[in-house]
Amino acid sequence: MPEQLLGLLKLCLLALLYLFFARVLWAVWTEVRAVRPQTEGAGPVGAGAPAAGAARGSRRARRSAPDVPQRLTVTEPPSRQGMRFELDVPELTIGRAAGCHVSVADDTFASSLHARVFGRDGGVFVEDLGSTNGTYVNGARLTGPTVLRPGDQVQVGNTVLEAS
Repeated sequence: MPEQLLGLLKLCLLALLYLFFARVLWAVWTEVRAVRPQTEGAGPVGAGAPAAGAARGSRRARRSAPDVPQRLTVTEPPSRQGMRFELDVPELTIGRAAGCHVSVADDTFASSLHARVFGRDGGVFVEDLGSTNGTYVNGARLTGPTVLRPGDQVQVGNTVLEAS
């Protein structure tokens, strides 16, 4: 083989190696990156729960609205089917980490801190937290906070939860 071709192949291999390492570092960064808690009145979380008394009032308003889900029920995988998680807290986190409200520790396609479900303005929203594999509602990948309605299917890794 001509030496120029070997040199070009070496450069291509080196470029592919750098791209591989960049992708690995990006995946590690998104897994390790922690979600910063926001203080009252700052950003969307503060808007959803400005104070303890107001949060209780919004929960009551949420319970009375027929088009607002009250719980998440696991439909997939069969080993966890039927598990229920009430949406009576200001925020519910979903992921493999031990501190998550909805722990999917055995789901290798879920991130440590994958998604959150939270109440805001009398509604329930779901938001992806920068997970590697994404969060889906009714088969559509989330790009921002999305309103949850009863009957919606939320997919986190291989775990599917139905809002009811």
